[in-house]
Amino acid sequence: MAGKLCVSVIEARNVQADDFAGKNFYVKLRVGSNEVKTDVVKGSLAPKFLKDCRLAVPTPESDYLRIELLQVGPRGDLVVGSDDLRLLSITARGTIVHWFSLKTASRSVSAELCLVLRFLSAGANRPMSPTYAIAARQARERALDGSSEPQGPGRSAFRDLPAPATPTASTSTRYANLAAAASSPDSPAAPGLASPALSNGGGPAGSRYASPAARAATPAQASPPGQVAASPVAEPRSGPKRGPRIKGGQVPLPLAVLGGLVVGALMYMWRKRPVYYEVQEDDTLCHIASCFKKRVEDVYAKNKTILKNPNRLYPGDRLRIR
Repeated sequence: MAGKLCVSVIEARNVQADDFAGKNFYVKLRVGSNEVKTDVVKGSLAPKFLKDCRLAVPTPESDYLRIELLQVGPRGDLVVGSDDLRLLSITARGTIVHWFSLKTASRSVSAELCLVLRFLSAGANRPMSPTYAIAARQARERALDGSSEPQGPGRSAFRDLPAPATPTASTSTRYANLAAAASSPDSPAAPGLASPALSNGGGPAGSRYASPAARAATPAQASPPGQVAASPVAEPRSGPKRGPRIKGGQVPLPLAVLGGLVVGALMYMWRKRPVYYEVQEDDTLCHIASCFKKRVEDVYAKNKTILKNPNRLYPGDRLRIR
């Protein structure tokens, strides 16, 4: 049945590039006449492509996915290595995370390429499972935080494909654990290392972190039928009770009230502070009072000792306005 193939191109490693061309690489994927390319990654022998692609698959029973890693050259692009994947081998496998061994025309391994694959049939008529997105995101994170520690040789995720070559120390050890767990469908995964590649994407996202044996050991399933697992009851504490502790960011209530009163008093004193004005040339008492929005009588009452005659002001006198 026709469908579409979702592919996330993550990264390449152990690339045997041409010395006379620049270290610029891209990946080409092709199913039949449908073809997609990633962006060119420059200046690295371990390029991280981090590209999501979708390819239409007319006949998954007979179609193949052609995978090619190319190097940009001055007189044309060079094929570093390629591989073919029979799509029938992954149509019912759910989400797959796998390192592909790309080979030259002489069948020697020239590079390894990490892909996240998932096939969706056209007749399924169901929403996209989050398993593929989760696996692709985790693969990107591992590619971006890859450490320099060496990892063990990976095993093939497909029974009809040869296992990839032994990797070097340029790839994250955490990613090796995920790929190793995803590549052995017959052996149970260790608790905490269950890969999204082992599920068909139908279950919740949280179920991929525990093995079936760990999930079977939950209290709800381990209790006999008809009984509900009782939660443990906390034992009463012995000894004298302690008063409530005050956290470092909290202030006792009396201090908070006292602080509020002090702040209020300071603000009141600031607003009621005396304000003075120094008389300038040609100033009049009426002009000064209007500038401060005060009555002339009020200004005169506050400055009776200075103003012997309200119609005569002397420059330099300080009049109290408030």
